[in-house]
Amino acid sequence: MEQEEIMKYLGIHFDSRLLFYKHIEQVAEKSRALTYMLNRTTKLHWGLGHKSLKTVYEGAIVPLTSYGAPVWEGEITKQKYLQNMHSAQRLINIKIAKAYGTISFGAYHV
Repeated sequence: MEQEEIMKYLGIHFDSRLLFYKHIEQVAEKSRALTYMLNRTTKLHWGLGHKSLKTVYEGAIVPLTSYGAPVWEGEITKQKYLQNMHSAQRLINIKIAKAYGTISFGAYHV
């Protein structure tokens, strides 16, 4: 019988070394997918307003990205994990701020 490398329990991906990279990767990808769906309804000068987008962010993306955080929060301090989450968050923050894609992360952080 082979030992599994990754196990999903209550929506959190556990690996054999408790590094949670797969979980953080999945969360970031789901967040990006939601943002790409919103791209159809919002552009820089038309579409959903920033208040509506912030409501979607707070109601859908924040709960998605923070689910089970007490379990895996210690690993998010690693640079590659943090960069993965920042890249996903950057997409929705640009939409909320109605900014151009060239803006820096620190300038629009919600």
